[in-house]
Amino acid sequence: MAGRDFEIIRVGQRAFEFEVMIHGGALSDRQPLLILHSIEFAVPPSEAFCDAMWKNGLQVIFVRRAGFGRTSPLPQVLLSKKSIVNGATAAAEAAMLQQLIEMLRLENVVLLANGSSNPVAYRLVQFSPQIQFSLFINPIFNQEIWNVFTPVWFRKMLKQIVTSKSGLQVAFRGLKLLIQRDPIAFYRHIFAKNNANLDYVQCHADDYREAGDICLSVDANQLFYDTIMCLGHDPMLKDGFFANVHGAILIGRESGDLWRRQMIREAQRVQLPLLFAPQGDLLCAYASPELVLDTIAPSSERHHRTNQKTSLAETAIQSAKNHITRG
Repeated sequence: MAGRDFEIIRVGQRAFEFEVMIHGGALSDRQPLLILHSIEFAVPPSEAFCDAMWKNGLQVIFVRRAGFGRTSPLPQVLLSKKSIVNGATAAAEAAMLQQLIEMLRLENVVLLANGSSNPVAYRLVQFSPQIQFSLFINPIFNQEIWNVFTPVWFRKMLKQIVTSKSGLQVAFRGLKLLIQRDPIAFYRHIFAKNNANLDYVQCHADDYREAGDICLSVDANQLFYDTIMCLGHDPMLKDGFFANVHGAILIGRESGDLWRRQMIREAQRVQLPLLFAPQGDLLCAYASPELVLDTIAPSSERHHRTNQKTSLAETAIQSAKNHITRG
């Protein structure tokens, strides 16, 4: 079986190119698990994770987002602060991803969105009929959670990015220098509060070197876009926004108290079940594949799904409710 090889897929009258990894090398009759990455880790989950999904009837399809790797960048006009703040940039990226879904003829899709990709995922799930269930991993909705980010220098750097374009340039140069000097040390610093994250970095060091290389090639305006959308106010996220969406939020059980309190409040406000992964924090989905599988479909039904496309609409929601941890 082909591992995690990438290919270029063109959409939109062959004008926009996506860099895509289809686990197994070609689309199969397994249920597509479409994964969107966060800004800091534009690399697929481990082969062990992908194989676990495959054995349970899911096929990982990992997409490098606009501006990452060999995926086409968004037009610079969409990376202006006005376009970012009013949601036009995230909506445009979601529209391109929908074209990819249609190009690949994916159906009955499970969407897994990590970190800073979540604002794009919020928009995509609202208009994509192909997405049946969504897992939002560590979304930052509209919380006040600056103190969650450690170490302190990293928090100050994020504040510089959202404060001004001059602050963005200073922070961007600083990040590049840190990553160039030692990408593994950089990731170990920002993941230092969680042992499962550190273990994942140690076990997948080559992936983090690749992630560091991709970060070095990302445009400063892309960093501005992701940071503003995550840490600024998203006016679209009104009370009950996900009332009609089949999905759940996943964060790490070992997350700090501030993050847990804020997420419990926001999950209730936007009306999504909240699950706690037994391992990991930023990487909790990749570190806890069994919980991902249990959330998508009850374990008793997994082995019956390998060669058929069953609807997730009811089984996934019931499973999410069974695992919910209430505040």
